[in-house]
Amino acid sequence: MILQDADSYVATIIVSIIISIVVFLVGVVVTRWRARKKGWNEELKPALLLNLFWLIVGIVCGFIPLVGFIIGVIISIFVGAFVASKIYEKEYGESLVFVIIVWIFLIIIWIILFIILIVIIVAIVIGTGAGASGGASGGASGGDTAFGG
Repeated sequence: MILQDADSYVATIIVSIIISIVVFLVGVVVTRWRARKKGWNEELKPALLLNLFWLIVGIVCGFIPLVGFIIGVIISIFVGAFVASKIYEKEYGESLVFVIIVWIFLIIIWIILFIILIVIIVAIVIGTGAGASGGASGGASGGDTAFGG
């Protein structure tokens, strides 16, 4: 039982890291799009730096069960707005609005990815469980054979 709990925890961490990396990649695209729409610096480097900060926060907070996501989002928004204000050389309030809009997109993407991964994991568990408990899958039992003489 303890080993299964450890496996479950490791699987949760791995899923969290995978989702964080995908959100990082999508976040770079969304950040650049939003910066271009606002007339800010649309280069790759500022978007990478801001999303790298969010990736690190996401991975670190992914180790905290249940509340890690909420803590990560709060840190990412408020500290991320400060980081964005320095990177893009804008006021904190303007950067806060920018970050909140980007994070609305990222949370929607995160929820979609999380649901997809949960469905895949449940399908694997149900598929594995059904195959393991299904018993014999055919063939002759006992002493009878098709080659009897």
